[in-house]
Amino acid sequence: MDGILLVDKPVGITSNDLVMKIKKILKKKVGHTGTLDYAASGLMILTVGKATRLTEYFQGLDKEYITTGELGKITSTYDSQGEILEEKECDISEEELRSIILSFQKTYPQMPPKYSSKRIGGKRAYQLAKKGLEVELKPKEVSIYSIQILKIDIPFFTIKVECSSGTYIRSLVKEIGDEAGCGAYVKELRRTKIDDFSVEDAIPFEQLINMRKEEIQELIIPIEKALKNFEEIVLDPGFDKRFLNGQRFRIPKELPVRTFVKVFSDEGKFLGIGRIKEGNILQPEKVFK
Repeated sequence: MDGILLVDKPVGITSNDLVMKIKKILKKKVGHTGTLDYAASGLMILTVGKATRLTEYFQGLDKEYITTGELGKITSTYDSQGEILEEKECDISEEELRSIILSFQKTYPQMPPKYSSKRIGGKRAYQLAKKGLEVELKPKEVSIYSIQILKIDIPFFTIKVECSSGTYIRSLVKEIGDEAGCGAYVKELRRTKIDDFSVEDAIPFEQLINMRKEEIQELIIPIEKALKNFEEIVLDPGFDKRFLNGQRFRIPKELPVRTFVKVFSDEGKFLGIGRIKEGNILQPEKVFK
């Protein structure tokens, strides 16, 4: 079956290693729609089979994380995997810390960590950083939609963050520490949601690798159900071949320009992804013959 698989990644494995192990079991093409740090756990959306062609449609989705930061320590990677570069006394009240944390509910230019997957001249930033080379990163505008303070027990604080794609929680925690005057690093990090997909519906990786291929296939969400935010279009008889051959044509259903749509034949077969152009023209983007 082609579709997506929701996996609960544990701490202590890279996203790529996780993908390779599942690929070996399924003996099908498998990809991921966004990495999680080695020291982080939580939800990953894997694309399986033909769905690997749709990875781009899952990459820009909003995320939710729960993280615990520790004040007073600054590490090279902004998390527990890095070398402690500096330790400082942190003289701050709970009320002051709450105010600082909540002040980050905003849209602002965020600087990614040096140890990140950002590409610089064809190389990943972390690859350059590991070699001791200078890493010149540029800030990226991110949006922190909400921050819920779950617990404060100085020097530790635990928060739930809803944010835009591309937000680095490691950077956020460090920035909170910088505002507090003593630095901070991520002690624990867990991704709990990607758009409407929840880690509560994901299969723990440790359980997954002990399952048979047939059992895992039953957990795969079909492509047409996975793209739940897309509009649906059912073509009139005879238009399915035109769509599958990459032809553009006008459709009767009025939709905004640039809207992505799931396209079905009149018999209910999923044909692929299209995009609406000027004049209500349907442009095939990804077809599944």
